[in-house]
Amino acid sequence: MKRFAIFCGTYNLLMGGAKDFKESHPTKEAALKRAKEIAKTEIFVRWVQVFDKVTDKLTTYRVVDGELQEEECK
Repeated sequence: MKRFAIFCGTYNLLMGGAKDFKESHPTKEAALKRAKEIAKTEIFVRWVQVFDKVTDKLTTYRVVDGELQEEECK
């Protein structure tokens, strides 16, 4: 698996899981480009996460009208 993993789905149950894993990419830029493509083309996807395996940083996005909107950490 490459450094940046993409997870996505219809319902985000916040439990994580292998079934939500989509694919992985070597760079953040490549992962974000693919995440944007997923948001535009997969009509049932409502959320996308990009996980950096090296830093353990997770960025969560909501899909709104085919576009990614980053969720703020609370």
